[in-house]
Amino acid sequence: MRDDARVEGERDQAAGGSGTERIVEPTRAPGRDTKDGTTAWEAPGTQESYAAYRLGALRWLGGGVAGIALAIGLSVYAVTVLKRPGLGVFIVGAVILGLIGIGAGAGGLLRARRLRKGLQQAPWRRAELRVAGAHLRLVFPAAKSGPDGDQTEEDAHTVDLRLMTTSRWRVREVVGFRDGEVLVCPLRDGDFVLTAHGLNNLYGLRPLARKKGP
Repeated sequence: MRDDARVEGERDQAAGGSGTERIVEPTRAPGRDTKDGTTAWEAPGTQESYAAYRLGALRWLGGGVAGIALAIGLSVYAVTVLKRPGLGVFIVGAVILGLIGIGAGAGGLLRARRLRKGLQQAPWRRAELRVAGAHLRLVFPAAKSGPDGDQTEEDAHTVDLRLMTTSRWRVREVVGFRDGEVLVCPLRDGDFVLTAHGLNNLYGLRPLARKKGP
């Protein structure tokens, strides 16, 4: 059985019954790489990077829940045992920090779900990462198709973006790949997902100037 084409034998009655072959090219699924037919989600290492991204969100969520539970327990202990309700000021602060953790974790899980959907619909694209002042710049080479690579689908272009994360250590990780090659997957809403060999994680990117619809 062939993967790239389906061969159908057809009898040509007018030619005296000689057999002929008609090769039918398969229809490729939309949003898939025209080279190997795989989406970004199916590429090696993508699902491991996604798991690391989702684990970070779960840690934020778990830390927030634990913080609130601890604050409630300390509040009860301070009022009923120590008879010092004044400690409630510090406990309120702990509750606020716990809520921030829960919000960050829940938001991270929602973003992880959106990134996964995008990775399952489009392939990775190679780009060069540059740092342009306070933001990042992706330099995309010309995308070509065809057996000889002579049919240009998209010209070389650049996109200026910012990281969706505000965590300093995550920003440093991405900036460490400046002037190097990265993998980028476009999302339907115009955002991008970035990864690179050695990062073992996913990073959301948002263009500084979004394209306006018709």
